Amino acid sequence: MSEMFDLIVLGGGPAGYTGAIRAAKLGMSVALAEDTAIGGTCLNRGCIPTKCLLHSSSLYASRESWAECGVHASDVTFDENAVYSRKDGIVASLRGGVEKLLAANGVRVINGRGRLLGAHELDVAGERICGKNILIATGSKAARLAVKGAESALTSDEVLASPLPPGDVVIVGGGVIGTELACYFADSGRKVTVVEYAERLLPFFGKDVSAQLTAALRRKGVRVCVSAAVKEFGQGFVEFESKGKTERAECAAAVAATGRRANTAGIGLDAVGLAEGPLKVDGNMMTAAEGVYAAGDVTGGIQLAHYAAACAVKAVSHMSGREDGTDLNVVPSLIYTQPEIACVGSAEGAAKTGRFMLGANGKNLVNGSNRGFIKIYCDDKDVILGAECFGDGVTEIVGELALAVKEKLTAERVAEVIHAHPTLYESVAEACEDVFGLATHKL
Repeated sequence: MSEMFDLIVLGGGPAGYTGAIRAAKLGMSVALAEDTAIGGTCLNRGCIPTKCLLHSSSLYASRESWAECGVHASDVTFDENAVYSRKDGIVASLRGGVEKLLAANGVRVINGRGRLLGAHELDVAGERICGKNILIATGSKAARLAVKGAESALTSDEVLASPLPPGDVVIVGGGVIGTELACYFADSGRKVTVVEYAERLLPFFGKDVSAQLTAALRRKGVRVCVSAAVKEFGQGFVEFESKGKTERAECAAAVAATGRRANTAGIGLDAVGLAEGPLKVDGNMMTAAEGVYAAGDVTGGIQLAHYAAACAVKAVSHMSGREDGTDLNVVPSLIYTQPEIACVGSAEGAAKTGRFMLGANGKNLVNGSNRGFIKIYCDDKDVILGAECFGDGVTEIVGELALAVKEKLTAERVAEVIHAHPTLYESVAEACEDVFGLATHKL
């Protein structure tokens, strides 16, 4: 007889392992099927590896300002093999931590790709198991362009696995992945070209953020080509058309950062009446198949680890009959370029704005930066609808703004909280004060 669980999770990424652990803590019996490494794309081939590389490259690039700070050094080199070795060690440590958490909470982990046999039965590596509920969290895979030679381009998976050969790099795609990789390669000493189909980088973000990042990349020596359609990936080049002109960018490596698609092939969706592709879910993350939930990249839309984890918690709460107050419409978006970007909420419906330039922030100047801004969007009653932040370290201060958006706080309420000095986050208060014209450090 097949073993019965309260919940079977397909996929061990942020949605999968978070959902499994939460369910176990609520007293449910849980099995998790994963055919590669626990931690999913984020931990093994995405968020964490990328940030490891960016930390190293930003340290290397900062050498240009050391003398100003009184630090003098010569013969500073960048050892990419050591950078990747450190990355591998951090990934392995974090992955081991998640594996221990799963084991400590009694989650049975099965190595293999689960395949649905029905609404409550699965096959995993030849073993049949049953579950009262199923959570599909199989993530996403890198998408490829339908152009000549596209299969020869590297995806972020290959880029993050091992160092590229020496030489110039062409990155196709000016979204989050493409711009982060552009910063890494440029800061570590390579010549970089970014080719973006849209009329500007980060087309789904605000124009101010896009313009500031484009300028920052160009200061690093990155060639930015927008409104550009790729025609061919060739041996040592990428050919594209921009403004009616065909151009060819020579390179040692071409990287395709052109988005990701739901990873649903081969998991037996037809057995429960679902089609392959992004899975449609309701507000509780349930699919059209009773008892079958989905969370994370596999549902399409927002592809962020923290959003995936929140969706998984929402699903587990529903199947266990618990209330969950998470607002899935308030999702911070972070980009670890140099400088960083952090956004939350929306500018839609904004009647007022507040803005504070980080060049007037003492801690920012002490840290060696005089760039960036925080912009607050409010309705006609000063309720904060959203915010955009651009500058070094802003990914660490967006939490307060996310809370303000979720709780519908006014700019005045946020400004009334005493913000410590000297800190970067006190600029949030100044931006809020600017909504009603009272920012202290703004002319």
